[in-house]
Amino acid sequence: MTLATFGGSPALSHPIVYRWPKVTEESERLVLNQLHSGQLSIYDRSGVVAQFEEAFRQYHDARFALITSSGTAALHSAYYAVGLGPGDEVLCPTYTFFATAMPLFQLGALPVLVDCRTDGTFDAALAEDLITERTRAIVVTHMWGLPCDMNQITQLCAKYNIVLIEDCSHAHGATWGSQPVGTFGEAAAWSLQTQKIIAAGEGGILVTNSREVYDKAQLLGHFNKRAIQEMDRFNPYYRYAATGLGLKYRAHPLGIAFALGQLPMLRQWIACKQEAASRITSIMSALPGVIPLNMSDKNRTSAYYALVFRVDQEQSGVSRDLLVDAIHAEGFHDIDIPKATSPLHGLTAFTDPISPVFQYDRPSLRAPSYPLADRIAANSFKVSVPCEGVDDEDENRFISALGVVVGKIAFEWSTLGGRGL
Repeated sequence: MTLATFGGSPALSHPIVYRWPKVTEESERLVLNQLHSGQLSIYDRSGVVAQFEEAFRQYHDARFALITSSGTAALHSAYYAVGLGPGDEVLCPTYTFFATAMPLFQLGALPVLVDCRTDGTFDAALAEDLITERTRAIVVTHMWGLPCDMNQITQLCAKYNIVLIEDCSHAHGATWGSQPVGTFGEAAAWSLQTQKIIAAGEGGILVTNSREVYDKAQLLGHFNKRAIQEMDRFNPYYRYAATGLGLKYRAHPLGIAFALGQLPMLRQWIACKQEAASRITSIMSALPGVIPLNMSDKNRTSAYYALVFRVDQEQSGVSRDLLVDAIHAEGFHDIDIPKATSPLHGLTAFTDPISPVFQYDRPSLRAPSYPLADRIAANSFKVSVPCEGVDDEDENRFISALGVVVGKIAFEWSTLGGRGL
């Protein structure tokens, strides 16, 4: 039973990947209805835009929701709306996708990078050591759908009177305690990009309980009809509603119609993902030194945007890259090394920060090193987590295929002590 990476026959006759997003009958119906309505642009808060915002707002028991063209645009809107500007410092995770921090440069605010905890979440204790007289905000990312420790983070923000923004782009439906992520701070943003749990192809959404944040976010990217109708007429910025501030962050109605059909499934999907993640983790436990990173626990429910595993090479005897190559060779292709989430402290934008509106006089990198983020990035891989439930044929086919591949590799591993990889 030679491994395919060494010339043997693959364990699977056809390559396996997990197809996402799911095209539900409701999503298809809503997209076709929107297409035939002739409304391929929506200029105000009406139609599917209003329906999605209202449903998303209610899901999070929030006062306001604002659809944008991307999660990045939602974050930019949030940063502007909470008042960040030139010279302000924002504590930001280094272990995140770079879009979490990049909009800050457009405002002249400076992201100050913070290392993560062993599970990849924001480390509030390390963040406290980096607070200065310029620190105005903290942004946290619930990486891979695993909520950060919101007790520690909200306490830190209260202690120093710091604004909290949550990047929930991986974490639709995740909870800390019984509270949904995205409801702990001044504003939160979600991506609706095609790989996200609720997908519009491209899109994003901002949620807030602050009327001021809601109005200013509209002013930034939803000029004219929407801002004129929705903004508080007594807001001193209302006189700019017709023109906005030069950006357009409207989303495409066909994408929002598709996402609207998915949203009623979110609670069921998150519940099903818990079982699927347990099954996948059980399968992967056959491989020594392969450790799950973002599992749910008694304090939090992970949304499992993906299930991430770290390879401890001392225990396993093989590197992450060799293991992933072996799994790919056997025909299971839904294993990925997440290079796009390489730590920010290795990117030029953060080693030598620049802004189109401000000349920085301080660095983004204040810590001597970021060892935990580096270790996770160097040794982790991710796998999709199905959401259909244990009785679904597609889910069982996907997880069974993983079991066949891992079983073959584990057998060779035990026979050769890892040397066969």
